Amino acid sequence: MRFGRFGKRRESGAGTQGPVRALILGGGGARGAYEAGVVAALSERETFDIVCGTSIGAVNGMFVAQDMPDKLAEVWRTISTRGVTQLKPELAVLVLLWQAGYGLIQSPFSQKASHVLTMLRALPQLTLTGGLPQLLGMFEGGNVRELIKELADLDRVRRTLIIGVTNLTSGRGESFAYFPPEQYALELAFHAAERSERIHAANYVDAICASAALPPVYEPVPIVCGDGTTRSFADGGFTNNAPFQQAIDAGATDITAIFVTPPASRAAERKRAAPASVLEIMSTMLEANTERMLELDLKLARRINDDVAAGNAAGKRHVSFRVIGPKAPLQLPTLGFDDQTEVDRLFALGYADGSDMRAA
Repeated sequence: MRFGRFGKRRESGAGTQGPVRALILGGGGARGAYEAGVVAALSERETFDIVCGTSIGAVNGMFVAQDMPDKLAEVWRTISTRGVTQLKPELAVLVLLWQAGYGLIQSPFSQKASHVLTMLRALPQLTLTGGLPQLLGMFEGGNVRELIKELADLDRVRRTLIIGVTNLTSGRGESFAYFPPEQYALELAFHAAERSERIHAANYVDAICASAALPPVYEPVPIVCGDGTTRSFADGGFTNNAPFQQAIDAGATDITAIFVTPPASRAAERKRAAPASVLEIMSTMLEANTERMLELDLKLARRINDDVAAGNAAGKRHVSFRVIGPKAPLQLPTLGFDDQTEVDRLFALGYADGSDMRAA
């Protein structure tokens, strides 16, 4: 579906331009496989001038910005082997002891000895739990960093890239942005309009890792900012999972947004089981917030687009929208990266939906 949107036109100084196409990629954890499938299909026939990514969308967006959309399938089809949900040792030993204790109680007598042996081997590791009060994340963020570091290459980026983050030091949503050298005027205008930091070689990997650092799953990422101050950043989905305004401030006139939840118009069709964990509650709340922001953005887009058509919106411009999402809820937990069969299914579903929506 396509709708207009508000925003002032920003020129690079090169005169009148054609459509400036932006791609917005939201968060969703393991359900980002669907988003990646859509991107893979669209990229076969479409290109984008601006890429805005938040959370897992920042990781997927990295491949688009670097002209490597073909790598998306390769990465997602091996994601279960990457250890992105590996517990930190302080927690892993507690889980191991609980499993061994439960097995000791529930198993037949012939198997009890093996559970006792597991417990005896794990007991010396209890010294690790002394660091539990200081833990800022449950999982090893190093595995995610290694995946991103392996593939991130700022020298390959030839388009505008905007990465959404949450600044925990100031308690607000911000972004990290890269503009090609020839778009210096656009870059200045963007940073004047947005709370943002410039992307450079020293913070490129950090910015992507920070955007995907979902609390309390992964630790926040400290990044040295332009003023020399080190600040703490985490998942951008909590403050702006649908960065439409950032895309517009970067010069977009045509926006494609991909989300991993069905449109709000299908909300009545959804049935959810009661949340089984704190993480499921957080995931559901984040989805609800994202849907609400998207709904309000699209309503405002229609209204202002009507004003532009009527000549009542001086200084505004028409910006078309295309929003792509699944037809029904994706039945994969936010942290379901280890379920490779389901991840593959969501990638294939996204690819099919993207193929239906892409330009001829």
